[in-house]
Amino acid sequence: MSDSRTIVIGVDQGTTNTKAVAVDAAGRVLRRAARPIATQTPRDGWVEQDPEEMFANAVGCVREVLAASGRSAGDVAGLGIANQTETLVVWERATGRPVMPAIIWQCRRGEAELRGLREDGVASMVRGRTGLDLDPTFTAAKLRWLFANRPAIADGLRRGDCLFGTVDCWLLWKLTDGRSYATDSSNASRTMLFDIARAAWDAELFALFGLTMASLPEVQPSADLFGRTGAALFGGPIAITGMLGDQQASLFGHGCFAAGQIKATYGTGAFIWLNAGERPDFAVAEGLIRTIAWHLDRPCYAVEGFVMYAGATLDWLATRLSIPEGGAGVVVRASQAGSSGGATLVPAFQGLAAPWWRPEARAALLGLSPTTSAGQLCHAGLEAICFQVRAIIELIAGSGESIDLLRVDGGPTRSPYLMQLQADMLQRPLAVAAVDSLTAYGAALMAGLGAGLWTDLEALRRVVGTAAVVRPDAARAAAWDGAYRQWRATTEAVLGLSESGGGG
Repeated sequence: MSDSRTIVIGVDQGTTNTKAVAVDAAGRVLRRAARPIATQTPRDGWVEQDPEEMFANAVGCVREVLAASGRSAGDVAGLGIANQTETLVVWERATGRPVMPAIIWQCRRGEAELRGLREDGVASMVRGRTGLDLDPTFTAAKLRWLFANRPAIADGLRRGDCLFGTVDCWLLWKLTDGRSYATDSSNASRTMLFDIARAAWDAELFALFGLTMASLPEVQPSADLFGRTGAALFGGPIAITGMLGDQQASLFGHGCFAAGQIKATYGTGAFIWLNAGERPDFAVAEGLIRTIAWHLDRPCYAVEGFVMYAGATLDWLATRLSIPEGGAGVVVRASQAGSSGGATLVPAFQGLAAPWWRPEARAALLGLSPTTSAGQLCHAGLEAICFQVRAIIELIAGSGESIDLLRVDGGPTRSPYLMQLQADMLQRPLAVAAVDSLTAYGAALMAGLGAGLWTDLEALRRVVGTAAVVRPDAARAAAWDGAYRQWRATTEAVLGLSESGGGG
């Protein structure tokens, strides 16, 4: 259906950046673009962004990769959108203007609204139907907060004057000049309002959270025609043919198309995802969640364990220790120190996610001495990231999964020191993605499927690039086993748990 100039474009609207890639029919990344996005924290536990900035960044990045690759809108077979999941955007139907800042997935303001539901004992029903725990990360908690605290906006949603959606839905509405109000199953599955077995919105869940909506986004398969961009945006219309949550897109970009394949993405957080196949009734250990990876002919499911603070830990250390090179400088100083010198960081800056799910927890730094150096604090930060990933990998492996190789991507994976540290702690090899901006790449691959540029997953397997493998040093295993047990004991003591506790 295409000539040699045909491309697909993937957009990733992340938490810290907007990225786009142009990909040709051979799966090669021709050009990439990135723009930062600002985050506001108006009070403790609140995290917000400007939806208009998201849209402007997405448009700017697409224009940039088109120009840099020498392509026009007519050369684009399809555009794919990946995005930070769970984030809530609310806008006016008539004008397309946001009525409030986007409430970001990290935001904890919905915690108080969930306490009563936990006490009512509905958590098992919610987990059984959605795969998710009653945690403020997910969109339903943010909507419940909005209905309790922003009555004018809630009335607008009840009447239909306002629309709500996750970031993909918002970008689609804006890109299509308000002609398409839709999402895909992977994003809908992160709202805590979606029955993942039926792949449909669930009226009982909306009622449980006290949400009355005049309009709901249409839920489509992940590779589908979602609409066409306004002609004025890019010099001609472009078909939007793929939609995925960000972690689903990176799983797809790694080529984890078969059940049992697993990846970890290191970004603001760290996200460990296992392809769980096409049966919705699989069991997972407490502390992990079930979700939809993507929806082609039928849904493909996944197991997720996620770390709230990974790259964000490096950013926090860079700021507090005045390291001008940012997270990369933190890794350099850690490698120079070679150890934490006994310092331990529990990185619960916005609570702890899997496997503890303690949104109220806050960070702690212990084991300091008069000689503790900045480099050793940096090393404690690296260890905290790697230990959290190990906790999740152990939980997944304890459920009977054989994990022989962990595929990894994200900015921090460009550090050989950090990746060797992670491989040594896990005693498993890591396959480091060859493609930068893997989430945007996965969105582009899904768009190519939706546009017919590739016919099926088998065709995609032939274009997904190979990765460099980092192998663990067996001689370091015993030392890291002891350090991990000590870190785990310290973390659970901070949380008020017994040493053998942890889940839930």
